[in-house]
Amino acid sequence: MSRLAVMAHYDVAGELRPHVRGQVEALAASVDKLLVCTTASLQDSARAWLSERAVLVERANYGYDFFSYKVGLDAAGDLTAYDEVVVCNDTYVFALDSYEPVFTEMATRPCDFWGLTGAERVAPHIQSFFIAFRPWVVGSRAFTTFWEEMEPISKRRQVIRRYEIGMSRRLYEAGFVSDTYFVETPQDRRIARERMRWWAAHRSHFPRTRAEIREWRERANEPWNPARSLADRVLDNARLPYVKIDTLRYDPYNLDADRLLELCERRFPQRFEGVREFLEDTAQYYPLRDTERLLPTPLAIEPLFPRVRYSDAR
Repeated sequence: MSRLAVMAHYDVAGELRPHVRGQVEALAASVDKLLVCTTASLQDSARAWLSERAVLVERANYGYDFFSYKVGLDAAGDLTAYDEVVVCNDTYVFALDSYEPVFTEMATRPCDFWGLTGAERVAPHIQSFFIAFRPWVVGSRAFTTFWEEMEPISKRRQVIRRYEIGMSRRLYEAGFVSDTYFVETPQDRRIARERMRWWAAHRSHFPRTRAEIREWRERANEPWNPARSLADRVLDNARLPYVKIDTLRYDPYNLDADRLLELCERRFPQRFEGVREFLEDTAQYYPLRDTERLLPTPLAIEPLFPRVRYSDAR
């Protein structure tokens, strides 16, 4: 099976961090052509290293990763020449040594496009940090017009709604079916729901009126984002095969991100090499976003939402 991958990259210092190099090498070993589209002002050593392993495309820093996907896909030439086309970015740490187990498993799934995980917040969609498309999707009018009509957007939430959610919606409307590598178990769903309740309780002041109680219940019953609420499933033999950088940076569900990173460093030392240093070096450039901002909750409600505790037993 011939496969193309387009990877979006950015680094504030123009570097290639160890976990990003690992992802590039893992992808390059599993695809026939890897194209890296970067919006960073690359250091010479990083540029040379990348050029030996991928087709390098450099562009100005605007439009977020989706516009890097577009530029990369345009530069790749005839997309229908491949049996599978992948777009991904560098916003996650891939825990496996190779993408082959993922590609092998998904080759058995009867779907038209797929990702590592999907989400239902706002609307059902495949999470855009890794999506693979079958050739009949790539050759479809729905796919081509989506990229032809794309314009760079400078606001993150607009990009998510218009392009991440919008792309899945466009493909679903065309009759295509999606799937995900990570499959939630009933226990996963129970844990995720409890964590959503904790998140909802900490996103607002203690409810005192019926309207506030109703708002809290609505938030608590919203669909979850598995990349955040189930990030520690990576410790279950990498059943969820990645950890998002934002989860380690902001820890919005109070998963004890420092402990999670520590256990990932033990379990997957090569894959998580340098991640801690990367978070420390770049912290000043990534202030807390409103969506990650939590409020203190009265002690009366705190025991209902205990902090996660990890065991060394696994």
